[in-house]
Amino acid sequence: MSLFDWLCDEATALSAQAMLIPPAAEQLAWSEDERRTMWLKSIGLWPLPERTPLEAEVTDTLERDGYVVEKLHFQSIPGAHVAANLYRPRQIDEPLPAVLYLCGHTRGKVNLTYQQNPRWFGSHGYVALVLDPIQLGECQGMHHGTHREGRWDWYSRGYTPAGTEVWNAMRALDYLETRSDVDADRFGVTGLSGGGVISWELAAADTRIKCASLVCQTGSMSQLICDRGIDGHCDCAHFINYFRWDTANIGALIAPRPLLVAAGADDALWRPYAYRDQVHRIRRVYEAMGAADNCRLVEDLSFHGYTPKLRRAIFEWFNHHLKGDDTPVTDDVTDFEEPEENLLVFGGNLPEDDTMGEIDRLLNPPARPIEVRSEEQWRAHQEDALKRLRAVSFRRIPKPVQPRVRFARDEGGGNGVISYRFDIDPGDGFVTRTHLRILVEQKRPMPTLVTCMAEGRTPYGGRGRPGVPAEFATAIVEPRGVATTSIGEGLQWTVRRGMVICGYTLPERQILDLLGALSVVRQQSPVRETAVYGEGALAVHAIYAALLDDDVTEIVLADPATTHEEPETPELLGVLRVGDLPQNLALAYPRPITFIGEMPDAYQWTADVYARFGMAERIRVIEDAGDWSPFDE
Repeated sequence: MSLFDWLCDEATALSAQAMLIPPAAEQLAWSEDERRTMWLKSIGLWPLPERTPLEAEVTDTLERDGYVVEKLHFQSIPGAHVAANLYRPRQIDEPLPAVLYLCGHTRGKVNLTYQQNPRWFGSHGYVALVLDPIQLGECQGMHHGTHREGRWDWYSRGYTPAGTEVWNAMRALDYLETRSDVDADRFGVTGLSGGGVISWELAAADTRIKCASLVCQTGSMSQLICDRGIDGHCDCAHFINYFRWDTANIGALIAPRPLLVAAGADDALWRPYAYRDQVHRIRRVYEAMGAADNCRLVEDLSFHGYTPKLRRAIFEWFNHHLKGDDTPVTDDVTDFEEPEENLLVFGGNLPEDDTMGEIDRLLNPPARPIEVRSEEQWRAHQEDALKRLRAVSFRRIPKPVQPRVRFARDEGGGNGVISYRFDIDPGDGFVTRTHLRILVEQKRPMPTLVTCMAEGRTPYGGRGRPGVPAEFATAIVEPRGVATTSIGEGLQWTVRRGMVICGYTLPERQILDLLGALSVVRQQSPVRETAVYGEGALAVHAIYAALLDDDVTEIVLADPATTHEEPETPELLGVLRVGDLPQNLALAYPRPITFIGEMPDAYQWTADVYARFGMAERIRVIEDAGDWSPFDE
């Protein structure tokens, strides 16, 4: 089985189980707060950021026939400017329902489509606020972190730009609540494409949304991966799927509030088999809550975008649920296109020093190192941090790992050394290889150093093995995606991004492979204690395998990565919410740690913890791997 095939199987199983049997109404009610917290964690908004002053400003107003356009901006966090246009009737006699319109990935609010729809609402008795997405229009920041910028650290931060978009939208609702012409009890949200996915996510996150319609942005995790639909989407189109949710789970969090899904059956990005199935599951939830009529699918034989049929259904949906008006809608949007320069909020001069470019760090700051005061306090922190690592970054790794050997044989050898091959399923159905190398004439069980193989290395001839003395056994693990299960660069990009929407990362699964190998190697009679070794980026695998396996006796590191804030460091979901590499390595206390060559300055923090409690000698530096021997020898 290839790694991509395995991932497709995982995604298919995830989607198949999503809200298959809807919970009872009572269960949905008592679990709502817990599920909403889970959802906010999945988009990087838990705990919610502080609601700082919006500093909202209307910079200009356009008077048009039957409606007015206000050009405005606000700050979702200090210094992070969100540009918007607000459409409203010229004459307002009482507070009106408000529709938040969210744009897809084009030029933002100045794009004709994103003028037409808010303008219709603003001409028909609504206040409609249309926001620029980050990185587009007049809103700064970045959407395409892992898509094209190599920002794998986003996953370690627990960050997705979907969280920024949802937060910007929540702050937009805060702004609308300040307006006397808006009825804050009648908020709706709608959007196309990327705006459709944020409409899903906002409605699930914020109960102030009383009605939602989502256009051409509905499918399943299975479709995103198996059809490689994920390749066509930037990072906002999926979330950090700690809890293995699918669209049906998000819809269940919106229920019983009115939800209309609009789709094009010829949309290449979102296929009918996926959106029909997910909406069907969501309708079962609405049915369980006695509100089946509040969930509806409307589709047209069309490509990615609006049609008159879809728009009419959307307008009638909002009229019914926000205005109590069931009069059929007979008019459509107009083709008038306001010149771009008329709608610009900042007139082409974007705010300097805008903080939206740092939003990944500001919304998802890494955990601060604790001040170590006593061994009792450290032990309590150690226990809590290890629990949180298991609950956040490694929630899909069981304790204990229970691997299964699928094949084993003698591989032969030379110079008094013999190798054995074990094909191991660590517990999730994917089989990798481990090579155990021992001295034939060794008379007693020997210490064994276990390591992951880097891409481009082999288990033979020393190229894949640490150069420790031959008297010590070594085991080389070919983790998935390397050696016999290697995949090309393009497919690896798909797999790394796809793993996250199944609740994994590729390095996390490779750590599982290492844990499975450790368990199997220990069962072999020539093996005594097992230490782990990691070089460069693979030091991450060694560190966390040791934290997850109490039977690892020592951690040996050569030129290790020093921080999860670097994009090149292997990604682990939300790990920075618990701690960075030096702080997390210290959680191995008091087990010995050996650095080969030198100890990077960042790990002085780790050494200081050991020294504070009289264990300074348990962190050592040796010049070369050939100088290594187990700590107790």
